[in-house]
Amino acid sequence: MTRILLGFTLALFLAGTSLAHNGITNFMPAWPDPSTFVLDGEEDDWGWYDTDNFGLKPEQFESANGQHFEQGPNPNPEDFSASFLMAWSPLPDNAIYAFARVQDDVLISKEIKYGWWNDEYLQLQADFDHGGGIYQDEQILGYRLGFTPIGSKDEGGQLPPHRDEDGGLFQWGGFPPVTYVQTTILPAGSTNLAENVEYTYEVRHTPYAIYSIHGPDDATLHINLPEQIVHFNPCFHDADIVDDAQTRQDMWTQVGNSWMCDHDGEVCPDYLLVPTDMVDPYPIWDDSDYAGPLGRHGHLMGQAGPTAVEATTWARIKSYVSE
Repeated sequence: MTRILLGFTLALFLAGTSLAHNGITNFMPAWPDPSTFVLDGEEDDWGWYDTDNFGLKPEQFESANGQHFEQGPNPNPEDFSASFLMAWSPLPDNAIYAFARVQDDVLISKEIKYGWWNDEYLQLQADFDHGGGIYQDEQILGYRLGFTPIGSKDEGGQLPPHRDEDGGLFQWGGFPPVTYVQTTILPAGSTNLAENVEYTYEVRHTPYAIYSIHGPDDATLHINLPEQIVHFNPCFHDADIVDDAQTRQDMWTQVGNSWMCDHDGEVCPDYLLVPTDMVDPYPIWDDSDYAGPLGRHGHLMGQAGPTAVEATTWARIKSYVSE
């Protein structure tokens, strides 16, 4: 029933949706019930997801920069291929959910934090308030949230190019209660240079309209709403060429997209937030069973997360659609 509702809702939106700045418009469904989300790096809790209308399949990715550049969609699946699912939730949960699966011929993951440019890497590029503009340095107009297949399970997410070692609280958004991540890898126990691996990322993230490299007190939450349009893009880095990773590394992104989305929201794809048949009252995801990396800074440890902005039921969310 959920899949039918998703398809019907999407058909209605298609009729009145304009194209994005770069010609790409995607559709992101709402998670029907956050209490069913299980952060374990597995896909079974995504059984409700309509992959025919949502998400990105391997044939929807191409290399925007690297050794497979201009070779078309998914040109060498024996080397690398990926799929990506994404969902949103309204208040009071107010989150972004993502799941990615990758097949890779050689795993390059040295487990060195901030070595993202030379490793396998998933980067989520976000401009949630849809304002556009360059955000690579200050990250005010958007931000990049990245994960490695091995290191992020213990170290959390990263927000390049800044490092906490440089001073400040640059990386606060990579840890609970803002970001939760779990990864898996097969064969189990695979490490750097393992061959023919499959790995997954599963993420829950609280979106920000304005991220701040100075800490959360200077940041502004983004509130998800039905029919809202956000700039967003998943980008996979494949670092097969060990000795020349920086210049030969493939950056796999959606077909027709630009690698410049990693620092300018204006050229990122549009995602339209599509409502689904959601439970009422709508719950907040319970993180009590989470066993991943914890926040290292005091404001991120043992305190209520920013997802509980206010208590709201689906009845209120529906009012936004009818306005």
